[in-house]
Amino acid sequence: MMAGSPNPKKTGGEETGGGKKRRRLELLQFRPGSSFLHRLDPRTKLAVLLVVSVAALLFSSLPALVLAFLFVLALAGISRLEMRLLRAMTLIIPLLILVIVLDSLFSKVAGGQVYFSAQIGFLHPEVTAAGVIFAVAMGFRLLAIAGISFLFVMTTSPDDFVRGLRNMRVPATITFSLGFALRSMNVLATDTRQIIDAQRSRGLELDRGNLIRNRNKLAALFVPVTVSLLKRSKNTADAMQARGFVLSAPRSCYRALSPGRADLCMGIALAAFILVLLAIGTIVPR
Repeated sequence: MMAGSPNPKKTGGEETGGGKKRRRLELLQFRPGSSFLHRLDPRTKLAVLLVVSVAALLFSSLPALVLAFLFVLALAGISRLEMRLLRAMTLIIPLLILVIVLDSLFSKVAGGQVYFSAQIGFLHPEVTAAGVIFAVAMGFRLLAIAGISFLFVMTTSPDDFVRGLRNMRVPATITFSLGFALRSMNVLATDTRQIIDAQRSRGLELDRGNLIRNRNKLAALFVPVTVSLLKRSKNTADAMQARGFVLSAPRSCYRALSPGRADLCMGIALAAFILVLLAIGTIVPR
């Protein structure tokens, strides 16, 4: 092999790593569709997001939180988004592991068999049977909240979301802020992908090594992304000020939203979900 010829295995590995990063960044982008969740009124999806998130925070028993996560998976399965959701859930695997480990070592629930106990300075890590069950429950809490949030972002158009908030008479400042934040996720993913490609073209190999070894290389990614985000925020603020945001008359909506049969079915399913959670709460302590 000539000295100047590229290594095909190395090139293929880099392309594969870059392709995986692109796909991970594109998982949470909204894609138009005709699935069950896509057809729902954005206000209905917002209600589902709030109910599932609040329920996951109020209940701490393992059966209740497993039910909340299964409810999210059922919604994804009905909409044929289960594989995309599961791939998106890999983004929170490090956080999930951290939550389970910390809640296992420093759990507020103690009881049952003691598997590990130590005294490290002022810290007293202890792993018990009840603590492990509590840690697993907290893991399902994270999965339920992250899953319903991912589904909301995947199936809700920013325009429909803003339109729904306006129909709910939400103040213009809050409406614009939430809509802009939802739309910025796609823009931020696009900017990050372009910066990664630009840095890779300059010879910066972000795909090699682990996170500790790449701590200096990551600065070459985070700094341009932060600068790009600040510039975009300043441009948006200047454009809003030039157009007299909030100072003009209230804007009207050309297209009014109206709930349909799918929203009625979702309301029934959500009511059944709440009733089952309450039934579990009376049997198993929260």
